[in-house]
Amino acid sequence: MPAASTEPAATTIIGVVGFTPVLDPYPLGPRLMAELEVRCAGMPEVSLRNMTWSPIHIVQQFEDMGADLPDRIVLVGAASVCACPGRVRAWRWSGGCLPDAAMQERIYEAVTGVVDLENTLMIGEKFGIWPTKCYTVEAELPAETFGTMVMAETRKLSSASLVRGLGFDPALTIARLAATATCLARGDDRDLAGLKQAADLVPVTSFHHATTTGPAPRRQSQ
Repeated sequence: MPAASTEPAATTIIGVVGFTPVLDPYPLGPRLMAELEVRCAGMPEVSLRNMTWSPIHIVQQFEDMGADLPDRIVLVGAASVCACPGRVRAWRWSGGCLPDAAMQERIYEAVTGVVDLENTLMIGEKFGIWPTKCYTVEAELPAETFGTMVMAETRKLSSASLVRGLGFDPALTIARLAATATCLARGDDRDLAGLKQAADLVPVTSFHHATTTGPAPRRQSQ
């Protein structure tokens, strides 16, 4: 019989919502995870998660944890609106409810595989998986960020050319995401932008609108 582990249980989770392993310098990619690993070294209470899945899968994983749910969670991902490319802001989630129709729209997106930070927040809220201390760290990324970075890598463009094409420096955004998430994991929330609740979430574009008029610029889903 294996000996019982003497390692303390993780009481904080940092989850990268929309993590993609295929593009190393992408703000939600391997470099971010590597930076988080360095910053969280020596913090056994913190567990890092690649949340590549839809909100429904994330809910199922947390439900499977049962009594081992964390006391604090920090969700890192793309903001739903990009007003200032590359900007990083943090919020404390305060919950709330949405009308049934709005909730169903988010669940529809989730079951079709859309990975979106605000959907993850709201669906997790509905199923009661979030601890009282739930935070988001959000990077404002233009919708074309991933495609622009893929093309830059294919063409072997310089870092300076990439920054000009994107309108922000992904390396700086990664550093800010990692630093902010680590501070929140430690309990330092002095730099919060404020509270975020259900009423503050950006509305989902209806399926009819998206298929007849094209995607609206109000949000970007991974």
